[in-house]
Amino acid sequence: MWLALAVNRSTAYQPGAGVPEDEFEEFDSPETVAAIADTIRGFGHRVEVLEADRSFPSALAAGKFDFVFNVSEGLAGRSRESQVPAVCDMLGIPFSGSDAVTMGITLDKDLARRAVAGAGASASRNAGGGADAAGTTGGMVRVAPGRVFRNPDRIDLSGLTFPIFAKPNSEGSSKGIRNSSRITSEAEAKTRIAGLIREYRGPVLVEEFLPGCECTIGVLGNSRPRVLGIMEIAPKKVALADFVYSLETKRDYLNQVEYHVPPRLPAQTIAAIENTVLAAYERLGCRDFARIDVRLDGANVPHFLEANPLPGLSPVKGDLVILAKCAGMEYRELIGRILDLAFIRTGLASKPQFSGAFA
Repeated sequence: MWLALAVNRSTAYQPGAGVPEDEFEEFDSPETVAAIADTIRGFGHRVEVLEADRSFPSALAAGKFDFVFNVSEGLAGRSRESQVPAVCDMLGIPFSGSDAVTMGITLDKDLARRAVAGAGASASRNAGGGADAAGTTGGMVRVAPGRVFRNPDRIDLSGLTFPIFAKPNSEGSSKGIRNSSRITSEAEAKTRIAGLIREYRGPVLVEEFLPGCECTIGVLGNSRPRVLGIMEIAPKKVALADFVYSLETKRDYLNQVEYHVPPRLPAQTIAAIENTVLAAYERLGCRDFARIDVRLDGANVPHFLEANPLPGLSPVKGDLVILAKCAGMEYRELIGRILDLAFIRTGLASKPQFSGAFA
């Protein structure tokens, strides 16, 4: 088949004046793009890399592509991750991953919280007993109490318990998340929240800070999605109750954190994490693959943080790739399984080339 690989390469853009220095943190390196393209070619497909900028719709329409492998983050606005899926749908070209609706919901962190809440989730402080052994109640997904602020001059924190955590509501790849995102006083909070609103030109989500372990979880599948693996992110230099998985930490991860796959958690907690993640994956309408983040409260109960239906596929440091390797799945197989899932879902194939439990 002839495949278009939709990408945004980090080397193709330069931050303009007045934009955050992490503006293009989500974009892929040329090395990652080359690794994905070469791997897909290894399955016998013809691959053309298309930059997902303003030239993308005409370039896609001009070709005779059978399929789009989408890893693009899009350009500008809170609907940017929906741009390529929407164009593909308009042109009738099947593509990998989630559709425009799911992409839009998951990039808006508050909408994602509301979506899982609408499916039986609850802010943790208001969720009474009745939990089963896995820490869920009838499919309940817990989220920390929080709210969104849009006006830097109108920040009312009443009803929230400190410490709190502030982050841009519609960014990815830890953009706007710093060690200072964990906030312990109202005065500090108002300054930090107002600064984020102005710097990132959009709303800020504030949640009560969860003191327990943070995990990122890979999921593959459609009709029967399954957890690929759970990665515990453990700080080396600060107490867990104070730990922020910030952009500073990610850029210096060798010195700042340890990754544990499987996590060093009780079996009951691991089961609760899996239940939470699979429920969120389904409720948000994720397709083919995704990565979902959770954090535990002081009682080891998992809370949904956010979902990423466009997880990084760097062969060196992509979390989903690391989780796959820990599950015995090499890079080629991971990309191949994503293709399998998308091809079968869209009717381009009747059976997978890789056997196994993911469907």
